[in-house]
Amino acid sequence: MNLIEVVVAAALFLGACSGAAQMGASSAQAMTKGRLQGQQLEQIEAQFLAAAALLRQVEPSSDLTCDAAAQLLQSQLAASLPPVEAGVVRLLSLVPGSIHLQLTLAGEGGLRRQRLYSPAAAGLCGPVSSWSQEGAHAAL
Repeated sequence: MNLIEVVVAAALFLGACSGAAQMGASSAQAMTKGRLQGQQLEQIEAQFLAAAALLRQVEPSSDLTCDAAAQLLQSQLAASLPPVEAGVVRLLSLVPGSIHLQLTLAGEGGLRRQRLYSPAAAGLCGPVSSWSQEGAHAAL
């Protein structure tokens, strides 16, 4: 074997090794990212399950208006939900112009889930205030 053949063979071998190392590194990075998103999804689902459990524990009441019940539910959920882990953001807010409570959880990489909770559907309130009734009739 002459020197040129050895140099060409070594260059091809090093190129193949370098390409394989890069593919291995990118697949490891993709696996890590997938594992992180899986953990964030589990955290988000745990938050939704905790909210559903709290909603089942709240006693039905016809003494409250639905507006007041939504505010009460918001404060109870804010106080009772477990803390979120790093990388997950929780937003608990009243939907403007309605009696619904919106729980939004977002993770890294565009991962976002949200749920609407209605105090009326859970039996937590009595009559709707006149402001909410007007909004409901306008929507019909």
